Order: sequence, then structure tokens, then C-alpha cells
Amino acid sequence: MAKDIITYFVDGEEQTTEEHKLTVAQILENAGFTPATDYILTRQNGHHDFTDYNQEVPLRNGEKFTTRFIGVTPTSWVK
Repeated sequence: MAKDIITYFVDGEEQTTEEHKLTVAQILENAGFTPATDYILTRQNGHHDFTDYNQEVPLRNGEKFTTRFIGVTPTSWVK
């Protein structure tokens, strides 16, 4: 029996999976946001911020997420 494909979006970019749950880190990394710990994932429906990268997130078809960069931004020193 074939698994259902779930389509979800991260910052407007389509992602697909056969899994009904992914960790926050998996969602970020699958969408190209690495290292995952440099980002916060937010579920648009309810505006929930996920701060535990190991938390499993139940996915629904059409679900939308956004990301926010929280990592260190390098600066250059000018003499």
C-alpha cells in the first residue's frame, strides 16, 4: 500500500514527505535551513513558535510554516 504524500510549505517553498510527523529540525533542514539551530520555525496557523528542535510536529496537507533567523550575523571590523 502506497503512503500518502503530504505537501507543506516553508517560507512559501513547497516541501513533500510521506511522514505524518517530522521534528522541527527535520522540517528546517529539509527546507535547506542549516544549521537548524540558527532558525525558529513558526506555524502560520496559530502563529506557534517551535523552540524544541527535537519536537515532533504533526503535519497536515497544505500546512504553512515560516522561519526566522536567530543565528549570529558576522560583522567586519573597519580600522
